[in-house]
Amino acid sequence: MGQSVNVYNLSGGNGSKYITTSGTTADFYAVQFLSDSVINTLTGNMDGTPTETFSKGDVIYGRFSYIYLNSGSAIIYLS
Repeated sequence: MGQSVNVYNLSGGNGSKYITTSGTTADFYAVQFLSDSVINTLTGNMDGTPTETFSKGDVIYGRFSYIYLNSGSAIIYLS
């Protein structure tokens, strides 16, 4: 499937992973926050690392390979 994101990916076809306050390495394209959360590190094609609090239900999209949460919980959607 390569680097393209398609309907299969966007519908969760490649799976997802629940994360809390720890570092996680994976190829993923979205982060959906399950509680108010703060990112420590986010590696991918997003310029800078967002340091504000993301609210429960917020979603960010991109091509990512690593995330570390200072607080909160989220689901990452695998590419």
